[in-house]
Amino acid sequence: MGGKNKQRTKGNVRPSSSGRAAEVLAREGGAIPGFVGFDTTVTSELSYVPAVHGAEEIDNLVDADFRLVLRKLSKRDVVTRLKDHDRRIREATQQAFEQLVLKVRRSLAPFLKSLMGHWILSQCDTYTPAASAACQAFQAAFSPAKQPEALSFCKDEILTVLQDVLLKETADTLSDSQSVSEEERETKYVRMLTSSLLGVKRLLSLLLQDDRAALQQRLGLLANSGKFWKYSKHKTPQVRGAFFEMLCALCEFTPDLVQSEAARLCPAVLLSIDDTDPVVLPHVWEAVLHVVSTIPDCWTHVNAKKGFLPKLWALLKEGGRGMAKGLHPNLMPLLSKLPQQITNPDLDFYTTFYTAFLQGLSSERAVMSPSESAVIMTSFVECLRYSIMQNAGDEQPQEKMRSMLISQQLLPLIEKAIRNSSLQNGPLFLLITEMLISWEKRAGLHGEGEENDNKDVFKRLLADFWEELCLLCVCFVDDEDVDLQALEGVATLLQVMRNPERIRKKQTQKKKSVRMCLTKTEEDEKSVIQGEGVEKFAQAVSEPVQEKAFGSLQTQHFEDAVCQLAQLCLVHVNEKNSEKHLVFLSLLLQSFHTPRIFSTLLEFDEIKPGDDKWTEEKNPSVQFLLRRVVMWLAEVGRSDTEHLVEMVFSSLSCCSQEETTHILNHITTACKDPKTRASCRNWLKGSVLGEQLLGLTEELCRMEHNSSAPKTPTSNSSWTLISLVLSQNNNNESLIGEVYMEKMLEKLHTTLSETKSLSDAGNMEPLISFICDVASSFFCSVQDCLLLLSAEELLLTVFQLAAQDQRHHYFSESLLDKLKKVCIAGVRTLVQHCECEVRQGGFLHSAAVWVMKQLLTISLDIKSLQVLVGAVQSLVETIVSVGDQASSVLSQFFALLTPSQTEWTRIRHALSPQWVKSPLLSNRHRGVCEKPSKDMWKFRDSNRLPAHLCVCAVLGIVAQTAAVLASGQKEAPCSSFLPNLTGTVNLSKLSTLQVLCPLMAKEDRETLIALATAGIINWQEDEHVYGSLAVLLCCLNANTPVEEEIIQAVLATLMEWRNSREDWFLFSCDLSETTSEQLNLNVEMIRFLCWLVTHCPAVLGGSQWDFLLCSMLAWLETASENVSCLWNPWAQLFVCENSALIVTLNQFFASPSSDVLEKLPSELAGEWKDFFIEGIYNLLLPLPVRITGRVMPQLPECDGEGDNNKSDDDRDEPCLSPPAALMAILSACEELCDSILAALQVGEFAVVQPLSVEYSCILAYLLAWKLLLTFFKSSPSHLRAHYAQYLKRSCSLNKLLLHLFKLMPENPTCPGQGTETKESKTFFTESLLLTVDKNVGVEWELPHLACSVYYSTVQDLPAMVRLWWNSQEKRVSSAVEKFTSKYVSPVLSAQEISSVHDSTQMFDSMTVKARSAAREVIATYSVDDIYIELVIQLPQNYPLGSITVESGRRVGVAVQQWRNWMLQLSTYLTHQVEK
Repeated sequence: MGGKNKQRTKGNVRPSSSGRAAEVLAREGGAIPGFVGFDTTVTSELSYVPAVHGAEEIDNLVDADFRLVLRKLSKRDVVTRLKDHDRRIREATQQAFEQLVLKVRRSLAPFLKSLMGHWILSQCDTYTPAASAACQAFQAAFSPAKQPEALSFCKDEILTVLQDVLLKETADTLSDSQSVSEEERETKYVRMLTSSLLGVKRLLSLLLQDDRAALQQRLGLLANSGKFWKYSKHKTPQVRGAFFEMLCALCEFTPDLVQSEAARLCPAVLLSIDDTDPVVLPHVWEAVLHVVSTIPDCWTHVNAKKGFLPKLWALLKEGGRGMAKGLHPNLMPLLSKLPQQITNPDLDFYTTFYTAFLQGLSSERAVMSPSESAVIMTSFVECLRYSIMQNAGDEQPQEKMRSMLISQQLLPLIEKAIRNSSLQNGPLFLLITEMLISWEKRAGLHGEGEENDNKDVFKRLLADFWEELCLLCVCFVDDEDVDLQALEGVATLLQVMRNPERIRKKQTQKKKSVRMCLTKTEEDEKSVIQGEGVEKFAQAVSEPVQEKAFGSLQTQHFEDAVCQLAQLCLVHVNEKNSEKHLVFLSLLLQSFHTPRIFSTLLEFDEIKPGDDKWTEEKNPSVQFLLRRVVMWLAEVGRSDTEHLVEMVFSSLSCCSQEETTHILNHITTACKDPKTRASCRNWLKGSVLGEQLLGLTEELCRMEHNSSAPKTPTSNSSWTLISLVLSQNNNNESLIGEVYMEKMLEKLHTTLSETKSLSDAGNMEPLISFICDVASSFFCSVQDCLLLLSAEELLLTVFQLAAQDQRHHYFSESLLDKLKKVCIAGVRTLVQHCECEVRQGGFLHSAAVWVMKQLLTISLDIKSLQVLVGAVQSLVETIVSVGDQASSVLSQFFALLTPSQTEWTRIRHALSPQWVKSPLLSNRHRGVCEKPSKDMWKFRDSNRLPAHLCVCAVLGIVAQTAAVLASGQKEAPCSSFLPNLTGTVNLSKLSTLQVLCPLMAKEDRETLIALATAGIINWQEDEHVYGSLAVLLCCLNANTPVEEEIIQAVLATLMEWRNSREDWFLFSCDLSETTSEQLNLNVEMIRFLCWLVTHCPAVLGGSQWDFLLCSMLAWLETASENVSCLWNPWAQLFVCENSALIVTLNQFFASPSSDVLEKLPSELAGEWKDFFIEGIYNLLLPLPVRITGRVMPQLPECDGEGDNNKSDDDRDEPCLSPPAALMAILSACEELCDSILAALQVGEFAVVQPLSVEYSCILAYLLAWKLLLTFFKSSPSHLRAHYAQYLKRSCSLNKLLLHLFKLMPENPTCPGQGTETKESKTFFTESLLLTVDKNVGVEWELPHLACSVYYSTVQDLPAMVRLWWNSQEKRVSSAVEKFTSKYVSPVLSAQEISSVHDSTQMFDSMTVKARSAAREVIATYSVDDIYIELVIQLPQNYPLGSITVESGRRVGVAVQQWRNWMLQLSTYLTHQVEK
């Protein structure tokens, strides 16, 4: 290879060693396509060396970008190239393949059979992202309806690929042993095996049944292979798992095949149940269910007693070895399919089965994992329910079976759960309750009228169960040394049985267990299993005994047991003062507060002295409360009273509303004593109540914040309580402790603050609405509420929510209105009851700082600014409405909203030209630009508003709102907070003054007029008079009274400028050399003259009128001479204001009032009509045409990169509409032309009366097309294609061409030339000059314009004209070709050839010659030993005919490469959009 810096011998073009090695391999080893080497060709592009000898043409055919990719792939650097076995390579390959599929589409069909097998393998890749990418590519290529058809077409080829991998390939045959390590080879082989097994499953699942049947014979060959069955014992878990997945698919889709292979399939599946690898176990058990459902004689092929059942017992005893979630849900479906010969004798089998089950619950993994334990318990109860249902007869064996299941299996499990707190929290108690409710329904205790022959059996079953359960519970309760945890376990069991629905809702874990549907008959079950397969069978069994208990237990045994336990508790409490039993009794009464329970307790309890006074109470719960609970509460030394308080509420739950009210009133009456009230006050302000209320606030916020959390009916009442606590006070003192009030407000504030950053805050409307209600009540009720820091923070958050754009929160209008009302209430209270000073950190200070941050740092759009301005306006209105303190507060607030001088400078400099132009032209901004350039106005900023405009909008609305609201008050309209603008007149304050001038006091405006007038009259001292004149106009436009002497003095000064400083007036000058300040001065003078004509025409004498009218006309002449400068907004403003002056003058002279007319010079009206109007028309009418001609070429720049949206019918060709205004005019004129020319055929000349309505319509139509073609020609190439596509779809161009061949004369020779010759001038050789006042030859204007439009069309849109011509009928196409060939093609061809001949562009090693006579261009390229000559010839009917490309001499270029070049060039020249 040589050294790094070694000099290659001059002229050495021999390939590098890698390139030579590639050629050697190609010669010795045959064709090796795509071998990558390094080329020595000196080019600017990276390339690769094809390793096929003599295939230099192939390299040139490869795209340069693709060659670059191949070059990069050849690198061995780990940074620049991933290894082939890297899984990301597979993902990227599929992603690239998807793009290829989207590009080639139907062209993929010829290669489908060779691709599909590997495509299926990729869809089953063990790397999920790669498999997902392959599936996505497959879906992109075929719709769901087409996928089975595509797979059917390639099914044999797919299966061949999969079988080859499974039966023939090895790790060494799949990879090169010399270049790939053994580990990588083995990894790839395992991956391919796994993908192939899964590929068979995927193929069968996607094919239709007929195609599956067609493949059954070939699948049989696979199943007959011994190598295939060895995969069940493969050392790699993922291969084993894929193998069992494939067996499931075979059982589901090819039952006949698995039946024939049952001898090998059944042992492979049924004897593999001890494979507990997490990857394998779920698929093994799925296969087990498929086998026992699909193969009726499956158990004849294995020894269940010795092979299957011992493995099952071991698994159950070990709790599934950590895989209970995958194993245990399958046990009940398996149990339902076990035949009699496997379970015989039944009693021993089920005893062993459930004993092993319970042992598994004590396994280490089950003890450590609550989820594993829950799955085991769930499966145990389901299997037990199934077993009992299967043994629901009256026979003795079934009776023994039921007794064993209850006494030896279920009750020991319940006892274990009562002692174990982790089991209590599991699903066991709820499952048992559901089972009992199911038994009650079958026993007819729910009154549902269900026909059941086994009612008596289930009644006995319930009686036996409750008898044994009651004995179990009594053993716990009657034990003096019993652990409190065990008593709580008994209480938990009974509480779940009492309220199963409440417990069910609390369980968030979704049950994944599979249950058996026992409502079907055995025959129905067979039909489900045999006819529709195991999946639908599994669905059937997953609708459990789906008598899921919705309701509660109805049996009398339940309440009897509870009463017995309650009495036993009371004995231990009375006799032994057992606190544990008192707690247990409290727990019982929480769920069982029924009259019978309280009656039982009273009957069993002895009446003690002092209890006689309560005997009159008829309600046993009231008696129990007053006789026992109150006594226990009153015991000396009792510290823990929580359970007794619960007893109080349990007792009240059995009381009527009147009884409850009576008891509470009794308690309230005791509070009349001052000492008691003081105690209550201390209690209200204490920590216990405060913490409870704070906790309630947090719970409400948390519950409402979580939209998925269930809402309780009491939440509204809870919010009312919070509102009541915060808003009520006694002698201006809060009811609860101030620290807790602060914390509650802080919690509300925090919750509201969180919603500001949430995009789905609209889902939290109820929470925000509740908080608003609480805040509103608080602000309105508590005078000094805003003295609390948390209250001001809450108010600030409400203000921020109301001031933010709701498009991100989606708040309803009602909630927005509520937020605004809360904000108003808080601000009003703040201003009324707090100090006038806006203190730092307070609400008004923080609100102003936040608003300034929004304005200066956050990019706002129009909608966001409108919302923010509205919120600030509402805030100001509230402050002003307060009255006395408004002025001081508002002044401080306004100061906080005003940026500093540094901030003003920064945001003013950041103001882009995009935002200056519109306010400038709409007279909302007075500004200058030092060096305006044409390019700066091309810059298009984002749609976000600049900070300068946002700040001005907010300050303006604050000033205006304050002025309007305060105008009815005695004091001046809040001018105290406005900036001082009367001290000086300078350019930096002009825009501010323009906004605030109408709001200023009359005296201030008069002062400004005096200052401005002095500056104008004393112009010699300071020639910068533009600012003074602008200030004067601001005050005049604000209706400031002014004396006539002042107006006359100003006008005289302007006339003095005309004589002494004529250069200021810009008459007949080049506007491109003027400054924006000079243009502004003229604009202000024009505005002043316009104001004079409108408001004070009486002050104008003859000389003043001459000055005004002559200046107007001179300015108009300047505008007409400087059309090229109209890119400058200040020049545009100059033209617009002068046009406004013309309009004002015309209105004035059109209808002057009689008193004004008398004062006018006598000859003025005549001069206006005879001289000035004519001058205006002569200058003004050509101006729009000249402006349009300048503007149209610049419009395409506004479209930028164009609109790449693709339509549904032709999504590969995007289209873009030309300017909408122009297209609207074109469309309207097009319809009129259709109706005017409808009676004519192509080739017939339409004679249109000059200056008629029809003439005007057609003229407008053709002129619109001239503008459109100018616009099109000025567009960049990528936009031109988009515009052309739009014209094609809208058929506008087709209609134009048909109209043109009705408007162009048969002989387009210019009139007055005599006999037609080759040198005759035609409408195509002569340019058209349209003038407004033309009288001679007007009858030829329309035909000439039609010819001009046609010439521009064939010149700028040759391919589209050619396409239209080819689509026409023979008569039309012949007429078009004859006319074009005779009059248009010679002119156009000559122009094309001439442009090539006159071109000064030079090319290295290439010469270009043009031959006008032959209409051809010859290009010659020569470098070293290569010589190429190319001849391009225009047809006689150009551009209707195709351009021919011919080959001249050719040396050193391969034939195939040359053909490709010629084809590409011909295609480009034929289909180019523009010339």
